[in-house]
Amino acid sequence: MNKVSIVVRTKDRPLLLKRAINSILSQTYADWEIVLVNSGEDKELIESIIHDFKSKSSNDIILFHIKSNLHIDELINFGVSKSTGYYVTLLDDDDTWDASFLDECISLLDENKGIDGAVTQTNIIEETLEANKICFINSYVFNNRLQKISGWKIARCNLFTTNSFVYKREAYDRIGGYRKDIPLLGDWEFNMRFFLKHKIVVIPKALANYHKRIDAGNNSGKFYANTSLTKHLRYDRIIRREYLKQGVTNGPFLFCLLVYLFGYINVMIKLTKSFIYRK
Repeated sequence: MNKVSIVVRTKDRPLLLKRAINSILSQTYADWEIVLVNSGEDKELIESIIHDFKSKSSNDIILFHIKSNLHIDELINFGVSKSTGYYVTLLDDDDTWDASFLDECISLLDENKGIDGAVTQTNIIEETLEANKICFINSYVFNNRLQKISGWKIARCNLFTTNSFVYKREAYDRIGGYRKDIPLLGDWEFNMRFFLKHKIVVIPKALANYHKRIDAGNNSGKFYANTSLTKHLRYDRIIRREYLKQGVTNGPFLFCLLVYLFGYINVMIKLTKSFIYRK
């Protein structure tokens, strides 16, 4: 069995962190380690939580406290640098996995040496927090049509969530990890670079869970909210412009051109849909 390193980033969301770690402890695949990178304020609370989990598992759970204001991808790179697994995967403190997630991904990778990354489909779980309790609202499969990763699809948009992707450490090292200069959508940019250099195979099952808080800003404080759409759109434009410049100078030109053009195509699709729905 090849060990997998699970990098978990957390910041002031202890309720959700406990749920995330419980989903790791519930995995049927046993050879894993957790590298937990805490950028929050309450160190003693996080240490207490980890102490409790260590009493339930013999696996390594390694905690690092980070004081600087590093963005998420810098924290991921830090976590990977402190890990030892042959494989790497990410689990944000607010997300979870099906119990068979690691087992199915790593079995696929172990049995097919030419494959460098495995991706599953993802459940979107809408929820809210009330009186410090997580309340389920709704769920649906985010990418139920995802069967394979193609250039034109990933150039259009991010096809999978960070917690649905398991990959070889050596592939991560070859492409240089996540970029330090992109605070948002760095996962999509990383996935595109990974796709251009390595083979990714899809497991057509929804084994990853992306939890989305509804009205979290009003009910539960800013730290429990998901990232704003406005910021995502801003960095979407930045990344697409960069890829156009890269295509002109270094290539691959066609793929980079597709990345850029899909920015306009996506806007036209959204405008058309909004017009039809108004009608």
